[in-house]
Amino acid sequence: MKLKSIAAATLAFLAVTGAQAADTTWGTHPDAPVLTGAWNAAGNFLDTFSFSLDSTSNVTSSVLSFGNSLGGNYGLWSFGSDNAFGTADDVSLGLWNLSALPGPATNNVLMLDAGSYYYTVGGRALAGGSAYALSSTVTAVPEPETYALLAAGLGIVAFVARRRRDF
Repeated sequence: MKLKSIAAATLAFLAVTGAQAADTTWGTHPDAPVLTGAWNAAGNFLDTFSFSLDSTSNVTSSVLSFGNSLGGNYGLWSFGSDNAFGTADDVSLGLWNLSALPGPATNNVLMLDAGSYYYTVGGRALAGGSAYALSSTVTAVPEPETYALLAAGLGIVAFVARRRRDF
């Protein structure tokens, strides 16, 4: 039942936002999750969503597809050295199939460096059209100093515990 509510909310979101331009720029990816999508009339579609990362981050994403579509996939790409979208030097970081109900698969890409990236969502909408919802989340990767502090803290706790046991 909860999944049906999520699907209904996503369709309502897509109905309110209407069709989006084929190319969307998010700017710097926010810390909060991004939920976006589009309604596609019958025919082929290819939408792109570009963003940048200010620091090394883990990226988690998923796409949920609704309606009448034939196949389809989405991918995560990094801009190449020319920093231009869709050129031959762009690098694919993952390509996944669009998922329909009962739910999307979550795809993780770990430790992306600071830089420019983009998602592509494409497929073929059949008669009656189709929609999708793309969810993307970034989390910061802890600095090495954080792990060193954690190890030092655990060492102190172990030392104190051992001393107490000896008494």
